[in-house]
Amino acid sequence: MLLSAFHRPLRIATALLLLAGVALAAFGSAASLTHHSPARAASFLIVAVALASAAALVLRGHRWIIAITTVALGGQWIAVAATTWELIHGIDPIKSRQLHDLGVTPTTGVTINLIYSSTAAFLFTWFALRYYRIRTSAR
Repeated sequence: MLLSAFHRPLRIATALLLLAGVALAAFGSAASLTHHSPARAASFLIVAVALASAAALVLRGHRWIIAITTVALGGQWIAVAATTWELIHGIDPIKSRQLHDLGVTPTTGVTINLIYSSTAAFLFTWFALRYYRIRTSAR
């Protein structure tokens, strides 16, 4: 039932979101290198490789990665709430410094995060609605 609900258009959309994450992580890696932080650049690079691998596996319909991805997409509703709160009430000084060190204004960085998380939450909602319809029609 999981794979039926996570149909091809949803897999493609999810893979595209993961690839957008690859681009963001690659940017973070490059920005970290220009700011002389090779350890941080390596961590961004690891994230980029993991997201690229996940995108490929999602497209191929591997059940275990789709299950993990579905949970991660659902968790993005919490990220949407937290990021919205952060934009309204102020960005944590540590995060502000980290974003500034990457050459990104803090508000821009948090807004990009909000857009990414909102897209992921929408994809989870799309999945949940499909899953519900499939499950109720199977009864």
